[in-house]
Amino acid sequence: MAANELSLAGKVAIVTGSGRTNGIGAAIALALAKRGAAVTVNYVSESSSSKAAEVEKTIKNAGGKVTVIRADIGVPAQAKDLVTKTLSAFNTDKIDILVNNGAAGPYTNMMDAEASEVMDSTFRTNVVGTLNLVQAVVPHMPKGGRIINISSVITKLAIAMPVYGATKAALDFMTVAWAGELGKTHGITVNSIAPGPTTTDMAPPDDHPLAIHLKSLTLAADRFGAPEEIANAVVLVASPLSSWVTGQFISASGGVTNGL
Repeated sequence: MAANELSLAGKVAIVTGSGRTNGIGAAIALALAKRGAAVTVNYVSESSSSKAAEVEKTIKNAGGKVTVIRADIGVPAQAKDLVTKTLSAFNTDKIDILVNNGAAGPYTNMMDAEASEVMDSTFRTNVVGTLNLVQAVVPHMPKGGRIINISSVITKLAIAMPVYGATKAALDFMTVAWAGELGKTHGITVNSIAPGPTTTDMAPPDDHPLAIHLKSLTLAADRFGAPEEIANAVVLVASPLSSWVTGQFISASGGVTNGL
């Protein structure tokens, strides 16, 4: 495989939820930038602004082109504003790659007293927010565009975080629906990439029962995955090499979902 087959030179990308320095989103943003894409780092809360600035610095130090935009895509107007500001920042009229990584990940159980309220707010972020942004991006996405939704192996295992898992299962269905709606009509591919247990600041501690169980399910090695390994899968799906891949659930989990 020639290196230029994975080149994203001239592409413009938005990566939501990429303002955490050791998160999957930041690793994706950096990987896309290293391949030549101009990347928007998106975050939501003011408390994440300093971390987002660190992500920006890392990308610039790697020679990448980057802008940082705060926006809550759960609000339709802010989703549209994120797109408008991205186009302006890179002096372009197109967005080639959208990575929907931003998400809330509560550990709430279905029978908890607050489950209804948490379910509502989590769906707003993980599902409705993604819908808002896809609707805002598609009018500016050319043929050959890529929409990549970051899902989770939890949707196949149902072992923990049921509220979070329910939202990601909804996102997986939306992936297939969008692949059908946007393929032949727009030339856009849409896929889900599902990380397994990954070493980020959102992961449970190594000695947590959930962490121990998840690690026991991996086939590739006795460890959690690294954010960079998830990012590598995103680069492949975003590249020209994946033009015939759409509507798929792609497990980047070290084999956790083997056979599922």
